[in-house]
Amino acid sequence: MPEGPGLQEMPGNLVVAARYRPAAKEYRVGGDWYDVLALPSGRILVAVGDIAGHGIDAVTGMVVLRNAQRALAFTGHSPRQLMERLNEVTLRTGGGITATAVCALYDPDDRGLLWTSAGHLPMVLLRDGAARLLEPPQDLLLGAVPEYGYREQRIGLRPGDTLLLYTDGLIERRHAGLDEGVARLAADAERLAGHAPDTLVDSLLGTAAGDTDDDTSIVAVRVRSRPED
Repeated sequence: MPEGPGLQEMPGNLVVAARYRPAAKEYRVGGDWYDVLALPSGRILVAVGDIAGHGIDAVTGMVVLRNAQRALAFTGHSPRQLMERLNEVTLRTGGGITATAVCALYDPDDRGLLWTSAGHLPMVLLRDGAARLLEPPQDLLLGAVPEYGYREQRIGLRPGDTLLLYTDGLIERRHAGLDEGVARLAADAERLAGHAPDTLVDSLLGTAAGDTDDDTSIVAVRVRSRPED
């Protein structure tokens, strides 16, 4: 994954900043991915995922799933259907890989975000300077069981909203629960809510609480209210 691509201007008055931080020196490669992709339908795919484990097997699985998700997104399927098909790809990839992921489709026409999660951490919504966790359905991770039916949720975004997607390397600590790490991230994001998306992701990486030497992906998606946002 590119470690620090530039700020992306997307259709629908969106601006996106993404960062990837590699794993510890003994690995340097890992299974995290992110994707932001404008589709022929006019909708925009926003996704992050995390293959379990490190090393070449993890990064090979990541490449397979990220590319499969991109291809499936062009079919016009909903996030739920995309995740169900991605689950089948995971089961057939070999090596017994598993992964968590969140997949969202943003519709610029009504600013609606339709999303589903495969055992992934909650997204963080920054609205009017306050952070809110978008708790996902309690659905299984990818590669656990065949023919699993995922669920979808929808939220309407507003001008000025910022959505954060991330992987557990950002928050996971050896001697603390994930809930504590998520709460700390939400508090840090709220404190930095007024910053531009690229400054926001850089600052959150700089203050990241994770200490497990895992790789990390983070994506900030902002709905612009003014051209300079």
